[in-house]
Amino acid sequence: MSTLVVLWKEILDNLRDRQTVFYALLFGPVLLPLLIGGGLVASLKQATVSFEHPAPLAVRHADRAPNLMSFLHANNFDIENAPSDIEGSVRNSDVALVLEIPDEFSEALRRAQPAPLIVYVNDGDKHSAKEARKLNAVLNAYSQTINALRMQHRGIDPSIFNSIEVRLEDVSSDGFRGQILASILPFLLIVAMVMGGFYLAIDTTAGERERQSLEPLLSLPIARYKLVLGKFLAVLFFVGISSILTAISLYLVFQLLSPEAAGGILSFDAQTITKAWLLASPLVFFISAVLMTVAATTRSTKEAQTYLGLLMVFPMAPFFILQFINIKSAGLTMSLPMLSQYQLLEQIVLKDQINPVYVALSVTGTLACAALLYLLAVRLYSREKVL
Repeated sequence: MSTLVVLWKEILDNLRDRQTVFYALLFGPVLLPLLIGGGLVASLKQATVSFEHPAPLAVRHADRAPNLMSFLHANNFDIENAPSDIEGSVRNSDVALVLEIPDEFSEALRRAQPAPLIVYVNDGDKHSAKEARKLNAVLNAYSQTINALRMQHRGIDPSIFNSIEVRLEDVSSDGFRGQILASILPFLLIVAMVMGGFYLAIDTTAGERERQSLEPLLSLPIARYKLVLGKFLAVLFFVGISSILTAISLYLVFQLLSPEAAGGILSFDAQTITKAWLLASPLVFFISAVLMTVAATTRSTKEAQTYLGLLMVFPMAPFFILQFINIKSAGLTMSLPMLSQYQLLEQIVLKDQINPVYVALSVTGTLACAALLYLLAVRLYSREKVL
């Protein structure tokens, strides 16, 4: 009963603290996924060129290249008349880009010479640059088609010039872009958990010490481990709520990402997000214990903010390490908190088969570390220096 009283007291005290509520229930779970996840989704959508959806294309002197216009139309370009002021219209983003057919285009084709084309593009406009990449790919395909027809017309097999045919078989299930996307899910989940209990962990020890309310609390006839357990459960509550809200936010954000932009191999549906949250849930206990232990070693709120602020690097480290170092899943790595969750959650997003032994090692290792840190926090609270 005493543990529940302490738990309820800490929850009520921190629900009155706007800063705690903001970081635990708004910044980590909502704003952080929108800022990072939303920005990543927007960047990938911008970088992904779709050849399936029709796009308008302003052309000057389209009548000079009817075959090219038919080829462009077959590749989902809707031909429109170019504006009178081409450079001004492209610069002001009135049109994405303009294709101009010079007068010598047809004559150069008849003479089997390089036929000039002019593409007006605004590289400072992301949409214009994206459409230019699409147009350039289609024009290259048209050029290769003409080259093949010229050689066939002269009785030459076009394949005779392909002395070597290199085929790249990517056996990975993700690739670089998929790796980044798969890593962002555990990264945001873990960082949000830390943010969820950050200020509550500070307030439960350093904050109460500065308010001089810790000494009366410790003088009550309550076993020290029950007192610490109540505070730990309060931090656990906020960290857990933060992780759930983050999972919901990530699901909503990644619904904006098309399968094509994710390479067709990543999954961010409700089932995937739920599995990811379940695999990451042992970290709720571990992170809560870490925050409690670090906060118990500090003497003031400012000192606690400094130490816990430095601790924010801790959940980010596996994200950056895995981008540069290929760490294979093994018994040792799967016993390490955070690193094992990063690897398991990446496999979930990439739809890889997960070894149940690795899941058991991850859960056991994480909970064991959380239990050790909790016992350390109890020991720290039992010392007179805690006051």
